Amino acid sequence: MSRLVVDGWGKTIASENDQIVVKEREANETRIVFRSNPSEIEQVIVTGSGSITTRAIELLAENGVGVIFIDWKGQVRAMISPPIMRTVNTRREQYRAFDEPKGGELAKEFVRCKMRNQMSLLGTMAKTRRDSQPEKAQALSEERHRIELWFEKLNEVKTASCKEIRDAIMGIEGNASAIYWNSISQLIEESFQFRNRSGRYATDPVNALLNYGYAVLEGECWKAIHYAGLDPYGGFLHVDRPGRASMVLDLMEMFRQQIVDKVVFELIFHKRVKPKEFEMENGVCKMQEDVRKLLLTEILSKMEDYIRLPEKRMKWSDVIQREAVSVAKFLRGETTSYRGFWMRW
Repeated sequence: MSRLVVDGWGKTIASENDQIVVKEREANETRIVFRSNPSEIEQVIVTGSGSITTRAIELLAENGVGVIFIDWKGQVRAMISPPIMRTVNTRREQYRAFDEPKGGELAKEFVRCKMRNQMSLLGTMAKTRRDSQPEKAQALSEERHRIELWFEKLNEVKTASCKEIRDAIMGIEGNASAIYWNSISQLIEESFQFRNRSGRYATDPVNALLNYGYAVLEGECWKAIHYAGLDPYGGFLHVDRPGRASMVLDLMEMFRQQIVDKVVFELIFHKRVKPKEFEMENGVCKMQEDVRKLLLTEILSKMEDYIRLPEKRMKWSDVIQREAVSVAKFLRGETTSYRGFWMRW
Protein backbone atom coordinates (compact mmCIF):
# COMPACT_ATOMS: atom_id res chain seq x y z
CA MET A 1 0.00 0.00 0.00
CA SER A 2 1.14 3.55 -0.72
CA ARG A 3 0.13 7.13 0.01
CA LEU A 4 -1.40 9.15 -2.78
CA VAL A 5 -0.11 12.72 -2.80
CA VAL A 6 -2.16 15.13 -4.90
CA ASP A 7 0.03 18.19 -5.32
CA GLY A 8 -0.15 21.42 -7.25
CA TRP A 9 -3.13 23.03 -8.93
CA GLY A 10 -6.07 21.98 -11.08
CA LYS A 11 -6.15 18.30 -10.19
CA THR A 12 -9.30 16.29 -9.53
CA ILE A 13 -9.58 13.08 -7.51
CA ALA A 14 -12.36 11.01 -9.04
CA SER A 15 -13.51 7.43 -9.54
CA GLU A 16 -13.62 5.40 -12.71
CA ASN A 17 -14.69 1.75 -12.88
CA ASP A 18 -14.36 1.52 -9.06
CA GLN A 19 -10.81 2.78 -9.22
CA ILE A 20 -9.38 6.02 -7.87
CA VAL A 21 -8.02 8.29 -10.58
CA VAL A 22 -6.40 11.70 -10.53
CA LYS A 23 -7.18 13.92 -13.48
CA GLU A 24 -5.17 16.94 -14.54
CA ARG A 25 -6.34 19.63 -16.92
CA GLU A 26 -3.84 21.31 -19.23
CA ALA A 27 -5.04 23.83 -21.78
CA ASN A 28 -8.19 22.22 -23.21
CA GLU A 29 -7.18 18.66 -22.47
CA THR A 30 -7.84 16.50 -19.41
CA ARG A 31 -5.62 13.51 -18.81
CA ILE A 32 -5.39 10.84 -16.11
CA VAL A 33 -2.08 11.04 -14.24
CA PHE A 34 -2.80 8.37 -11.61
CA ARG A 35 -4.92 5.25 -11.36
CA SER A 36 -5.18 2.67 -8.57
CA ASN A 37 -7.52 0.32 -6.77
CA PRO A 38 -8.60 2.01 -3.52
CA SER A 39 -7.55 -1.05 -1.53
CA GLU A 40 -3.95 -0.33 -2.54
CA ILE A 41 -4.02 3.23 -1.13
CA GLU A 42 -3.13 3.82 2.50
CA GLN A 43 -3.87 7.55 2.69
CA VAL A 44 -4.58 10.51 0.41
CA ILE A 45 -2.70 13.77 1.05
CA VAL A 46 -3.91 16.87 -0.78
CA THR A 47 -1.46 19.79 -0.77
CA GLY A 48 -2.72 22.16 -3.39
CA SER A 49 -5.88 23.53 -4.93
CA GLY A 50 -7.95 20.79 -6.48
CA SER A 51 -11.20 18.91 -6.04
CA ILE A 52 -12.53 15.50 -5.07
CA THR A 53 -15.78 13.95 -6.21
CA THR A 54 -18.44 12.54 -3.91
CA ARG A 55 -18.07 9.08 -5.40
CA ALA A 56 -14.29 9.16 -4.84
CA ILE A 57 -14.87 10.02 -1.16
CA GLU A 58 -17.35 7.15 -0.84
CA LEU A 59 -15.02 4.71 -2.56
CA LEU A 60 -12.10 5.68 -0.34
CA ALA A 61 -14.25 5.48 2.81
CA GLU A 62 -15.50 2.01 1.83
CA ASN A 63 -11.87 0.90 1.76
CA GLY A 64 -10.89 2.61 5.03
CA VAL A 65 -8.83 5.35 3.37
CA GLY A 66 -8.73 8.85 4.89
CA VAL A 67 -8.01 12.14 3.12
CA ILE A 68 -5.93 14.93 4.69
CA PHE A 69 -5.70 18.49 3.35
CA ILE A 70 -2.52 20.47 4.19
CA ASP A 71 -1.93 24.08 3.21
CA TRP A 72 1.40 25.77 2.42
CA LYS A 73 1.66 27.12 5.97
CA GLY A 74 1.91 23.59 7.33
CA GLN A 75 -1.60 23.51 8.76
CA VAL A 76 -4.02 20.63 8.49
CA ARG A 77 -7.10 22.30 7.03
CA ALA A 78 -9.45 19.32 6.91
CA MET A 79 -9.70 15.57 7.40
CA ILE A 80 -12.07 13.10 5.79
CA SER A 81 -12.12 9.89 7.80
CA PRO A 82 -13.86 6.55 7.16
CA PRO A 83 -16.62 5.49 9.58
CA ILE A 84 -15.46 4.41 13.06
CA MET A 85 -14.61 0.72 13.02
CA ARG A 86 -14.43 0.12 16.78
CA THR A 87 -16.93 0.01 19.61
CA VAL A 88 -17.82 3.16 21.50
CA ASN A 89 -16.52 1.62 24.73
CA THR A 90 -13.00 2.88 24.04
CA ARG A 91 -14.20 6.47 23.84
CA ARG A 92 -16.28 6.14 26.99
CA GLU A 93 -13.21 4.95 28.88
CA GLN A 94 -11.15 7.74 27.28
CA TYR A 95 -13.50 10.43 28.59
CA ARG A 96 -13.69 8.81 32.03
CA ALA A 97 -9.89 8.59 32.32
CA PHE A 98 -9.45 12.35 32.03
CA ASP A 99 -10.70 12.82 35.61
CA GLU A 100 -8.79 9.81 36.95
CA PRO A 101 -5.09 9.13 37.67
CA LYS A 102 -5.05 6.96 34.55
CA GLY A 103 -5.34 10.09 32.39
CA GLY A 104 -2.57 11.84 34.29
CA GLU A 105 -0.39 8.77 33.84
CA LEU A 106 -0.83 9.01 30.07
CA ALA A 107 -0.06 12.74 30.05
CA LYS A 108 3.15 12.13 32.02
CA GLU A 109 4.18 9.30 29.73
CA PHE A 110 3.73 11.38 26.58
CA VAL A 111 6.02 14.08 28.03
CA ARG A 112 8.46 11.49 29.36
CA CYS A 113 8.83 9.95 25.90
CA LYS A 114 9.20 13.34 24.24
CA MET A 115 12.00 14.30 26.61
CA ARG A 116 13.73 10.96 26.09
CA ASN A 117 13.59 11.48 22.33
CA GLN A 118 14.97 14.99 22.71
CA MET A 119 17.86 13.63 24.77
CA SER A 120 18.38 10.83 22.26
CA LEU A 121 18.61 13.18 19.28
CA LEU A 122 20.98 15.57 21.07
CA GLY A 123 23.09 12.58 22.10
CA THR A 124 23.25 11.31 18.53
CA MET A 125 24.26 14.75 17.24
CA ALA A 126 26.96 15.01 19.89
CA LYS A 127 28.32 11.60 18.97
CA THR A 128 28.55 12.41 15.24
CA ARG A 129 30.41 15.66 16.02
CA ARG A 130 32.83 14.23 18.56
CA ASP A 131 35.79 14.25 16.16
CA SER A 132 34.90 17.02 13.70
CA GLN A 133 33.40 19.56 16.13
CA PRO A 134 34.44 18.56 19.66
CA GLU A 135 33.35 21.85 21.26
CA LYS A 136 29.86 21.61 19.83
CA ALA A 137 29.71 17.94 20.77
CA GLN A 138 30.58 18.81 24.36
CA ALA A 139 27.96 21.57 24.44
CA LEU A 140 25.29 19.18 23.11
CA SER A 141 26.19 16.61 25.75
CA GLU A 142 25.90 19.22 28.48
CA GLU A 143 22.50 20.39 27.22
CA ARG A 144 21.35 16.80 27.03
CA HIS A 145 22.27 16.44 30.68
CA ARG A 146 20.27 19.57 31.53
CA ILE A 147 17.17 17.98 29.97
CA GLU A 148 17.90 14.84 31.98
CA LEU A 149 17.69 16.90 35.19
CA TRP A 150 14.21 18.10 34.19
CA PHE A 151 13.36 14.51 33.32
CA GLU A 152 14.13 13.56 36.91
CA LYS A 153 11.82 16.34 38.11
CA LEU A 154 9.06 14.92 35.91
CA ASN A 155 9.43 11.54 37.58
CA GLU A 156 8.95 13.24 40.94
CA VAL A 157 5.49 14.53 39.95
CA LYS A 158 2.96 12.37 41.74
CA THR A 159 0.47 10.83 39.33
CA ALA A 160 -3.03 12.28 39.64
CA SER A 161 -5.78 13.44 37.29
CA CYS A 162 -4.88 15.60 34.29
CA LYS A 163 -6.34 18.73 35.86
CA GLU A 164 -4.21 18.27 38.97
CA ILE A 165 -0.82 17.71 37.33
CA ARG A 166 -1.07 19.18 33.82
CA ASP A 167 0.40 22.58 34.76
CA ALA A 168 3.35 20.95 36.52
CA ILE A 169 4.26 18.58 33.71
CA MET A 170 3.73 21.20 31.00
CA GLY A 171 6.06 23.55 32.88
CA ILE A 172 8.72 20.84 32.93
CA GLU A 173 8.13 20.07 29.25
CA GLY A 174 8.47 23.77 28.41
CA ASN A 175 11.84 24.06 30.15
CA ALA A 176 13.16 20.91 28.47
CA SER A 177 11.99 22.07 25.03
CA ALA A 178 13.61 25.49 25.53
CA ILE A 179 16.94 23.72 26.16
CA TYR A 180 16.43 21.43 23.17
CA TRP A 181 15.63 24.21 20.68
CA ASN A 182 18.37 26.46 21.95
CA SER A 183 20.85 23.61 21.41
CA ILE A 184 19.58 23.09 17.86
CA SER A 185 19.82 26.81 17.07
CA GLN A 186 23.56 26.71 17.82
CA LEU A 187 24.06 24.16 15.02
CA ILE A 188 22.14 25.89 12.24
CA GLU A 189 23.76 28.47 9.98
CA GLU A 190 22.97 32.09 10.80
CA SER A 191 21.55 32.61 7.31
CA PHE A 192 18.50 30.51 8.27
CA GLN A 193 17.71 33.06 11.03
CA PHE A 194 16.51 30.32 13.38
CA ARG A 195 16.31 31.35 17.02
CA ASN A 196 13.58 29.17 18.46
CA ARG A 197 10.31 27.48 17.68
CA SER A 198 7.84 30.09 16.50
CA GLY A 199 4.87 27.77 16.53
CA ARG A 200 1.96 27.87 14.15
CA TYR A 201 3.09 30.74 11.91
CA ALA A 202 6.67 30.22 10.74
CA THR A 203 8.95 33.25 10.97
CA ASP A 204 11.99 31.57 9.39
CA PRO A 205 12.85 28.70 7.01
CA VAL A 206 13.50 26.14 9.77
CA ASN A 207 10.12 26.69 11.36
CA ALA A 208 8.47 26.56 7.93
CA LEU A 209 10.02 23.12 7.37
CA LEU A 210 9.10 21.92 10.85
CA ASN A 211 5.49 23.09 10.60
CA TYR A 212 4.94 21.34 7.30
CA GLY A 213 6.59 18.16 8.52
CA TYR A 214 4.47 18.17 11.67
CA ALA A 215 1.32 18.54 9.54
CA VAL A 216 2.20 15.36 7.67
CA LEU A 217 2.90 13.61 10.97
CA GLU A 218 -0.42 14.89 12.31
CA GLY A 219 -2.23 13.19 9.44
CA GLU A 220 -0.50 9.91 10.21
CA CYS A 221 -1.32 10.17 13.92
CA TRP A 222 -4.92 11.11 13.14
CA LYS A 223 -5.24 7.92 11.10
CA ALA A 224 -3.77 5.84 13.91
CA ILE A 225 -6.08 7.41 16.50
CA HIS A 226 -9.09 6.78 14.28
CA TYR A 227 -8.34 3.10 13.72
CA ALA A 228 -7.65 2.58 17.43
CA GLY A 229 -11.19 3.76 18.16
CA LEU A 230 -10.09 6.84 20.13
CA ASP A 231 -11.63 10.30 20.00
CA PRO A 232 -9.12 12.59 18.21
CA TYR A 233 -10.33 15.54 20.31
CA GLY A 234 -10.19 13.92 23.74
CA GLY A 235 -6.58 14.43 24.76
CA PHE A 236 -4.87 14.27 28.15
CA LEU A 237 -1.78 16.44 27.81
CA HIS A 238 -3.00 19.18 25.48
CA VAL A 239 -5.75 21.52 26.64
CA ASP A 240 -9.17 21.12 25.05
CA ARG A 241 -10.03 23.88 22.59
CA PRO A 242 -12.69 24.10 19.87
CA GLY A 243 -11.41 22.33 16.77
CA ARG A 244 -8.20 21.17 18.43
CA ALA A 245 -7.42 17.47 17.98
CA SER A 246 -5.80 17.13 21.41
CA MET A 247 -5.46 13.33 21.38
CA VAL A 248 -3.72 13.50 18.00
CA LEU A 249 -1.30 16.10 19.36
CA ASP A 250 -0.68 13.92 22.42
CA LEU A 251 0.34 10.97 20.26
CA MET A 252 2.51 13.20 18.05
CA GLU A 253 4.72 14.17 21.00
CA MET A 254 6.45 10.78 20.89
CA PHE A 255 7.38 11.05 17.21
CA ARG A 256 8.24 14.68 16.43
CA GLN A 257 11.98 14.35 17.02
CA GLN A 258 12.67 11.04 15.32
CA ILE A 259 10.42 11.43 12.27
CA VAL A 260 10.25 15.18 11.55
CA ASP A 261 13.06 16.97 13.38
CA LYS A 262 15.70 14.51 12.24
CA VAL A 263 14.62 14.78 8.58
CA VAL A 264 14.51 18.59 8.68
CA PHE A 265 17.92 18.91 10.34
CA GLU A 266 19.51 16.50 7.87
CA LEU A 267 18.17 18.52 4.94
CA ILE A 268 19.70 21.64 6.45
CA PHE A 269 23.00 20.16 7.61
CA HIS A 270 23.58 18.46 4.24
CA LYS A 271 22.68 21.73 2.43
CA ARG A 272 19.84 20.17 0.47
CA VAL A 273 17.76 23.27 1.23
CA LYS A 274 18.97 26.88 1.21
CA PRO A 275 17.64 30.10 2.77
CA LYS A 276 17.13 31.67 -0.67
CA GLU A 277 14.46 29.02 -1.38
CA PHE A 278 12.11 30.67 1.15
CA GLU A 279 10.24 33.97 1.17
CA MET A 280 7.96 35.90 3.51
CA GLU A 281 4.29 36.18 2.58
CA ASN A 282 1.92 38.13 4.83
CA GLY A 283 4.30 37.71 7.73
CA VAL A 284 4.68 33.94 7.29
CA CYS A 285 7.76 32.21 5.88
CA LYS A 286 6.90 30.23 2.75
CA MET A 287 9.02 27.54 1.10
CA GLN A 288 9.30 27.16 -2.64
CA GLU A 289 7.45 24.31 -4.33
CA ASP A 290 10.60 22.24 -4.92
CA VAL A 291 11.52 22.43 -1.24
CA ARG A 292 8.02 21.49 -0.13
CA LYS A 293 7.94 18.50 -2.47
CA LEU A 294 11.39 17.41 -1.27
CA LEU A 295 10.35 17.62 2.37
CA LEU A 296 7.09 15.77 1.73
CA THR A 297 8.95 13.01 -0.11
CA GLU A 298 11.50 12.65 2.69
CA ILE A 299 8.90 12.56 5.48
CA LEU A 300 6.72 10.00 3.69
CA SER A 301 9.80 7.93 2.90
CA LYS A 302 10.71 8.04 6.59
CA MET A 303 7.27 6.69 7.48
CA GLU A 304 8.06 3.59 5.42
CA ASP A 305 11.52 3.09 6.90
CA TYR A 306 12.03 0.17 9.26
CA ILE A 307 13.46 0.54 12.74
CA ARG A 308 14.70 -2.25 14.96
CA LEU A 309 12.79 -2.56 18.21
CA PRO A 310 13.60 -4.99 21.03
CA GLU A 311 10.95 -7.41 19.79
CA LYS A 312 11.10 -6.97 15.97
CA ARG A 313 11.59 -4.64 13.03
CA MET A 314 8.69 -2.32 12.24
CA LYS A 315 7.90 0.55 9.90
CA TRP A 316 7.55 3.94 11.55
CA SER A 317 3.93 4.15 10.41
CA ASP A 318 3.22 0.80 12.09
CA VAL A 319 4.93 1.96 15.31
CA ILE A 320 2.61 4.98 15.41
CA GLN A 321 -0.40 2.70 14.92
CA ARG A 322 0.86 0.33 17.60
CA GLU A 323 1.14 3.14 20.14
CA ALA A 324 -2.40 4.33 19.47
CA VAL A 325 -3.71 0.80 19.94
CA SER A 326 -1.67 0.41 23.14
CA VAL A 327 -3.20 3.61 24.55
CA ALA A 328 -6.68 2.28 23.74
CA LYS A 329 -5.94 -1.05 25.43
CA PHE A 330 -4.69 0.75 28.54
CA LEU A 331 -7.83 2.90 28.68
CA ARG A 332 -10.06 -0.18 28.36
CA GLY A 333 -8.20 -1.88 31.20
CA GLU A 334 -6.71 -4.63 29.02
CA THR A 335 -3.23 -3.65 30.26
CA THR A 336 -2.28 -2.33 33.70
CA SER A 337 0.21 0.30 32.50
CA TYR A 338 1.29 2.17 29.39
CA ARG A 339 4.88 2.70 28.30
CA GLY A 340 5.21 4.85 25.21
CA PHE A 341 7.78 5.01 22.43
CA TRP A 342 11.20 6.57 22.67
CA MET A 343 14.34 5.98 20.68
CA ARG A 344 17.43 4.61 22.38
CA TRP A 345 20.81 5.84 21.15
